[in-house]
Amino acid sequence: MSIDIETRIKAGASKERSITVGANMTTSFLWEGENVLSTPAMIMEMEETCRLLLKEQAVPEADWDSVGTIVDIKHFAATPVGAEVFLKARVASIDGRRVMFDVEARDKLEKVGEGRHERFVINVPKFRARFGEKQARLGM
Repeated sequence: MSIDIETRIKAGASKERSITVGANMTTSFLWEGENVLSTPAMIMEMEETCRLLLKEQAVPEADWDSVGTIVDIKHFAATPVGAEVFLKARVASIDGRRVMFDVEARDKLEKVGEGRHERFVINVPKFRARFGEKQARLGM
């Protein structure tokens, strides 16, 4: 079974969402106690914004989802625990089941990160079967 993403979503489609920085999203090495939004946590939230855009606008079926394949992100500024972060994802291009996004994160004062992220649309049962085969080959 295949799916034609290009007929379901177009370049320019976008999604915005906001999150509140929690203690579990921070660095732990700068000083004792709650720190600042970590780069991996910011990237995770950017990726999830892109994933949600695809789930809501292109592949709402339960058997279809997407996985991240490329991340090219810059982190510009520190954001404290408790601050709200606004995330935006915009479809930049589509090539088959590969979808490239422009992503951005801002707090109430400034842009804190931006970049590009690629996701590949997958059929979940097929992906799970291939993953199970790999686990077996690895003796897991």
